[in-house]
Amino acid sequence: MQNYTNPNDAFTLELQRINSLMTMGDLPQAAQALNRAQLQRPGDARIYLLGIQLAEKAGNAAGALQAAERAVKAAPDWPVSLMEAAALLLRQGRFNDALPLARRAMAISPDDLNVVRRAVLVALKSGNAEAATAWLHRLVALAPHERAFRDLFAKQLLANRDAAQAKAVYDALVEEQPEDVMARSGRIQAALVLGDLAVAESDAQMLLAQQPDNPDYAYWLALAQGKTPHTQPDSLVKERFDNFADHFDVTLWRQLEYRVPQLVAEFLLKTHPDRRFNVLDLGCGTGLVGVCLGPLNGFIIGVDLSEEMIRKAAQHGIYERFHSVNVLDALRETPADHYEAITCCDVLVYVGDLSEVIPNALRILKPGGHFLFSCEAAEEDEADVLLRATGRYAHKASAVQRWCEQAGFESVQIEHLPKLRMEDGVPLPGFLVIARKPVAA
Repeated sequence: MQNYTNPNDAFTLELQRINSLMTMGDLPQAAQALNRAQLQRPGDARIYLLGIQLAEKAGNAAGALQAAERAVKAAPDWPVSLMEAAALLLRQGRFNDALPLARRAMAISPDDLNVVRRAVLVALKSGNAEAATAWLHRLVALAPHERAFRDLFAKQLLANRDAAQAKAVYDALVEEQPEDVMARSGRIQAALVLGDLAVAESDAQMLLAQQPDNPDYAYWLALAQGKTPHTQPDSLVKERFDNFADHFDVTLWRQLEYRVPQLVAEFLLKTHPDRRFNVLDLGCGTGLVGVCLGPLNGFIIGVDLSEEMIRKAAQHGIYERFHSVNVLDALRETPADHYEAITCCDVLVYVGDLSEVIPNALRILKPGGHFLFSCEAAEEDEADVLLRATGRYAHKASAVQRWCEQAGFESVQIEHLPKLRMEDGVPLPGFLVIARKPVAA
């Protein structure tokens, strides 16, 4: 393992001076000094770690990556060089490349709290639940009194659908500090999954007593009391997708085999072969609909609650602009007769009640325009709309068709999809709705 035991030797002091130059923004002087240092000690990994900082400050992404590679080559068994390189790869969105470096650092220093903490971040950003869970478990073992680590571990367990173990962690956190709002919030969610409605109701009522206007607490209380809320609170949806943005495309497209945006794009391009149409993409996410459509002789407006999702969608350069609002507000505030198409892929599973969605979509479409949206399928012997244990709403196809026709759509096609996407390795059924607004007389 690389070890720099004397922080006061002349070379280390020179590296500290170079770091100070960068901090002050004197990049040319720092670069010159760093080049001299490299000539003096070309095998010192710390030079290349400073090189990462210098290149990033200068906006040189390729240079930063080259410096990271040199740092790892110079000190392949030094956890600091490995984790700094992994951190850079995270910043550059290269999650799959960052994870192996974190694994190497963990193998070398599994008892180093800082290494484990940074490795957890890599696993979470990479969307690797197995590594995140294992390393969070290690982090809690190393620092059992750090409540933030235990809370993060419980959240990961809940994301893994290990609600029983998550609740056990939250139980201990609540017992230690009954006033801990985050712990009670987490315990409510775990208890709801487990069907422990008494605990969920008690915690939700306690939190609501402190914050009567909090929509999250009201939502959880309704669930605990066996009610079906009309929709999910914005904050819950936003948090879910802000955390999911960096690996959303890979997860949906490759792991969950999700193809609704492609089906939507194929229909629209067939309907408008000249590509002359405007689209309102509700719940645009990372912009999969836009990517499947490609450039248009019109514009695409993206709407999403998650600013992290919008940031990813903007990178495609296809959308005209974005609005960070929820679906219901976007529909209410859009002028009538404005778009040839409205798309809403895998979004209404978080909205639930469609009584405002469908009529407003009809209103803002131009005559002859299409509203295309997907739903998870409820069985015909179930309620018209219900909230699954996954926290997503399912809708009955016959009910959706009836609501569209009652709103005034003249043509309503229902395409049943035996595999809307994969769910726990099993195809999840759903359906795609294509509803057409009547052409003006």
